[in-house]
Amino acid sequence: MQKNKLFLFCSLVFAILFSCEEEKENQRLRDNTGLPYIGQHDVVYQTTEEHKAGDTLFHKVPSFSYLNQDSTVLSSEDIKGKVWIAKFFFTHCPTICPPMTSAMKQVNEALSDYQDDLVFLSFSIDPDRDNPKRLRKYIERHDIEAQNWYFLTGNEKATHRLGVKGFQILAQADDNAPGGYAHSPNFVLVDEQGYIRGVYDGLDSKSREQLITDAKKLLNDE
Repeated sequence: MQKNKLFLFCSLVFAILFSCEEEKENQRLRDNTGLPYIGQHDVVYQTTEEHKAGDTLFHKVPSFSYLNQDSTVLSSEDIKGKVWIAKFFFTHCPTICPPMTSAMKQVNEALSDYQDDLVFLSFSIDPDRDNPKRLRKYIERHDIEAQNWYFLTGNEKATHRLGVKGFQILAQADDNAPGGYAHSPNFVLVDEQGYIRGVYDGLDSKSREQLITDAKKLLNDE
């Protein structure tokens, strides 16, 4: 009987300590905005010239370079220091792309006061067809006038890799999917340093509202 009580007591203590450590870890993975860092992270165990022991290395969207709808090269370096909201799509998509584009248009309009510090990125996962001319027609068809929204086309395999490994969402060729490509309906929020701070269902109104709220947290962060 005493052994059972001791076991229960030890289990309770362990659970409390584990909960406290988990909460500390969760707090460590957030800054003063309260938003998490999305993706795997590593801890530095040995001090280097760039990092101290104990520092956390968060997942970061890798650098990229694409042609935009105006046939101008846009790189991640060009928009460094700004908040990004990104999605993946293709212009002949017969299913979720049109409503995703309409939804992103709504988000863009809701955040129009921040257009100098915020960019929207739409990466085509079918760049062989989606050249700049086709992207411009797509923009016209959807009545998009935002100056801070870039539609991007580049190497197909690199784009799929950027979606999956960089932005942490599905983006790939799939013969069984409508239109030959499969991609996530999610919008990805990236902070000024290239860290993913949120992933949202672009087809869900409540999720989009949360995206707008979270984007303002980053944009208003001093």
